[in-house]
Amino acid sequence: MSRSLAAGGKPRFSYEIGNIVYWSPGPDIAIFYDHDGQSIPDPGIVILGEIDSEADAFKKYDGTVDVTIEAAD
Repeated sequence: MSRSLAAGGKPRFSYEIGNIVYWSPGPDIAIFYDHDGQSIPDPGIVILGEIDSEADAFKKYDGTVDVTIEAAD
């Protein structure tokens, strides 16, 4: 993203596969497609949404991937 978002929502320090999250220190949105058992460092993440299925499709990419996220009706 071109800029940071105003932090809102309750910060969390763990995640589930398929979570779409905002990490407030920077302008980063992340999609968790695998679980490595690690916890999230301070200041935590804010859950923005989730992928309903097949989040593991991201496993075939190495590094940064450009995606488009649209709100569901």
